[in-house]
Amino acid sequence: MDGGGLLCVHAHPDDETITTGGVLARAAEEGLPASVVTCTDGALGEIVGEGMDPDEVRPRLVEVRRAELVAALAVLGLQDGPRFLGYRDSGMMGTEGNADPRAFWQADLDDAVGRLVAQIRALRPRVVVTYDPFGGYGHPDHIQTHRVGLLAAEAAGLPVMYPDAGPAWRPDKVYYSALPQSTVAEANRQLAQAGLVSPFGEETDAAMIPAGTPDERITTRVDVRRWLPRKQAALRAHASQIGPDSFFLNFPEEVAEGIFGRECFVRFRSDVAVPEPEDDLFAGLR
Repeated sequence: MDGGGLLCVHAHPDDETITTGGVLARAAEEGLPASVVTCTDGALGEIVGEGMDPDEVRPRLVEVRRAELVAALAVLGLQDGPRFLGYRDSGMMGTEGNADPRAFWQADLDDAVGRLVAQIRALRPRVVVTYDPFGGYGHPDHIQTHRVGLLAAEAAGLPVMYPDAGPAWRPDKVYYSALPQSTVAEANRQLAQAGLVSPFGEETDAAMIPAGTPDERITTRVDVRRWLPRKQAALRAHASQIGPDSFFLNFPEEVAEGIFGRECFVRFRSDVAVPEPEDDLFAGLR
């Protein structure tokens, strides 16, 4: 495959591992360029790390999370270090953080898109992954990441847009990360059978799941079971956000493979012909 590789655009440090850790590790192992742009500094994240005093860590949480991201990307095998868009964490919808003029939620859209266009043109990725219009679960930074990511992926290919951001580059494929509603339902069922509490609730009918993406919208399912140990190790690197009792790290092995063994996506566009169903973000490019 000629040219660049994979670029995942995420809201906070740790998001890159939770939803795309497998495809990033796979790309890195296959020798494809793989990069992550993180839109915010994660300053308003919860502090749940074992032995961490929130009062002591809070003033330096930005530095802590940056170091955690460096470690996580190294575990995933990425050669490219962390790239930040330069905005402050906005916090959850309706909180005071949303009104902070430094917050990503308050960012001037033209400015934010221009910053990401510069990253895309510098990296020249063939594939870009961002979030769906709801940001997965409604977090304002995730919604803003969707807006900025999608606009930048298109604007980067237009020479008349942001001419000072480098030579135009159009990614061949653009995706939204997705969690199928059937996966949520199956997780609820398996965890109930194991006597464990699911973070997704108790509903086992996929049609009644309020979170996640309807299965019929999923276009791409990538088998990442081979890279699950690396993904879990990268999750542990985000120690301030993912404590030892996190559900991400405590699923029974057979359940974890069913829930996390495939990373799913909705293909927004592709400039190349792809197979249906698709099981590789680089299908049509290899």
